[in-house]
Amino acid sequence: VPIEIVHFADPWCWWSWGLEPILQRLREVYGDNVKVTYKMGGEFETLAEWMRENGVDERGTADWILESVALMNMPVRPDYYFRSKVESSFPACRAFKAAELQSRELAAKYFRRMMEAFGLECLPATDETLVKLGAEVGLDKERLRKDIHSDAVEDAFERDREEMARAHANFDALLIRNRQGQAEMKGATFTSKPFEDIVDKLAPGLPKRSPADILEYLEHHRDVTTANEIASVFRIGVEDAEIRLSQLERAGFLTHHDFEGIEAWQWKGTKADKLPLEIVKISHVPPEVQVETVSDLKPIITKAVQSLYTEVATRPDKGYHFPLGLEALRYVGYPEEDLRKLPPTATESFAGVGYPHAANAIRPGETVLDIGSGSGTDVLFASLKTGPSGKVYGLDITPAMIAKARRNIERIGAKNIEILAGDATDIPLPDSSVDVVTSNGVLNLVPDKVAAFAEIHRVLRPGGRLQLADIVVQEDVGTVCGLNPQL
Repeated sequence: VPIEIVHFADPWCWWSWGLEPILQRLREVYGDNVKVTYKMGGEFETLAEWMRENGVDERGTADWILESVALMNMPVRPDYYFRSKVESSFPACRAFKAAELQSRELAAKYFRRMMEAFGLECLPATDETLVKLGAEVGLDKERLRKDIHSDAVEDAFERDREEMARAHANFDALLIRNRQGQAEMKGATFTSKPFEDIVDKLAPGLPKRSPADILEYLEHHRDVTTANEIASVFRIGVEDAEIRLSQLERAGFLTHHDFEGIEAWQWKGTKADKLPLEIVKISHVPPEVQVETVSDLKPIITKAVQSLYTEVATRPDKGYHFPLGLEALRYVGYPEEDLRKLPPTATESFAGVGYPHAANAIRPGETVLDIGSGSGTDVLFASLKTGPSGKVYGLDITPAMIAKARRNIERIGAKNIEILAGDATDIPLPDSSVDVVTSNGVLNLVPDKVAAFAEIHRVLRPGGRLQLADIVVQEDVGTVCGLNPQL
């Protein structure tokens, strides 16, 4: 096979579920010229320890999953870990390795079936469930039951985990390699085009076909399939996919599933010697209606950031994986005497990472812009430094934070502060209009940092100053954080 696509995976991992439409499209486009290999990475040996390591409780885990769904556009129930009462993902990984002893093809179907059963159906995390699901896809259930706990399976699982560690891979990544040993790994991407580009680069001239028949696809796979998957595989809009699937359901070809608001469809087994023309038109996806899937992460990241910081604005009492409020302000060095001048509602949602005012860049009477002004802590702080003759602008993308900051400004009676809606790559201020730009823990969240710094340079007056506190990651972000939008 010219191309092997390796996915370091786990049946319990929502990133594996998110990559499933990408893998399905690559199979459809390249056919037998690609081979998908699943390597079991083992997401968590114990869920409790995994939650402690990631600094999340049950609610935080569900929030993380919801934010991740916005990134990968492949829905799961946000509380499926807890509904299924899973304690460890390792048994499911071992079950997959046991299935491979019988058939690699059936093992791939088994992996898909486990993801459906856990993420959508929330079936209990027991050995009996694993055996039952294996039998559903055609595996010998008694052999599966025996092999799951065998030394051979345990050794195979450990080899997979060691290979994942050597590759510095994450669960959101695919490793693509050709017969010559050339390889490229890409993660944090949930559209197929970047992966197709890698395949085309590693195997130039490989034949390609554009999947065009939805019923044919569903009949072949027989999986529980969401509109999101159909949209990804056929490169159509999710709404278009939903309309087509609903019409095919009404025509008697598909069964509809509703997993508490997550809609999915499945081949019903209906056969017809000759499909009516109207059904052919619904099922067929001609090239002219296919759209180029956007791989720009900016809107996805923006949505994740807004989701998280809406929570920070409205639920500051909730536990987060980062310090918040007065605890954080004191920790990073804000003077206690200045903090006493601010209302509690201005400090409770503070999520900065440092004390940029240590640079002492702001002088009385100057104009200041705070990028990522949040609930208003730093704009109020800057206002104390500029005095009533100065002007302070706050800029934020999260409506809940903007509203909270404006209330705090009214509460303190500051007349020289204005909060603007917008992002750092398109600052709604004229050229050379501010003396100081300040920012605290925000620029790391901006996908296009070059554009952000260009805008900062544009709005600063000649001789203007930039003071900022932020975080620096010295390793590959995908390896360090996966795709946790909270990180």
